Amino acid sequence: MHGLVKCELLKLKRQKVIPISIIITLIPIILGLFNFKANYAVFKDVNTGDWLKAWSQVGMFYAPVMLPIIASVYCAIIFRVEYANGNLKIILSTPVSRKSLYKSKVIISALMVLFLQAVFGISYFIFGKLFGITGSFPISKILELLILGWVGILPLIAIQIHLSLKYEDFTKPIMIASICTLGGFFIGAISGIRYLWPWALQKIPMDLSSGGIEGVIPKAIYILYCLIFAGVIVTIGIKKFENMEIK
Repeated sequence: MHGLVKCELLKLKRQKVIPISIIITLIPIILGLFNFKANYAVFKDVNTGDWLKAWSQVGMFYAPVMLPIIASVYCAIIFRVEYANGNLKIILSTPVSRKSLYKSKVIISALMVLFLQAVFGISYFIFGKLFGITGSFPISKILELLILGWVGILPLIAIQIHLSLKYEDFTKPIMIASICTLGGFFIGAISGIRYLWPWALQKIPMDLSSGGIEGVIPKAIYILYCLIFAGVIVTIGIKKFENMEIK
């Protein structure tokens, strides 16, 4: 498994979409901080520090749309490399098990999004300083938001990996993700149903403009639910992949 993950990393080294996607994540940070500064008077009565007040605007732009779409692009890229030159057929002709191959792709996708979250958090701190936000940086709270958001995106990754395997066309799984993400705006507002919609789960803890996770669901339950949800989808995906005929 470790060797397969390393192999996936080597394949992705030449993909320009990854650094581009990291640059794109600066857009919600800059937009959110501009919005925060422009409407600072509105936030004066909010009983939190400026860093979390500003995050409510940054997370509002990032969590519901940018994060799920970028995660879906990562999943599609992983299989685009395989489909480009018929690599998948070659790999499956080797002794590598389909189960291990599938799991390695899920793991590498999750690690890529985790790295993206880390870059997003660091960028938020840097740009926040440039925008003149004062006070101590709530590193433990920001880390919590980033990690919970990452856990929340795991079911989406599990589904998008399956879709990226199913459709050889690079754009199809991304189009599906985009439509489902937009649908998440409406579904995410319906308590109960939003927990069944993988394209809206990451929004629950990260979007403080909607209240965040506090008072909505215990964090431990949320983490356990997302892990089980992702695990079930991955298990189904593996079973389908093992019985799938590669053309």
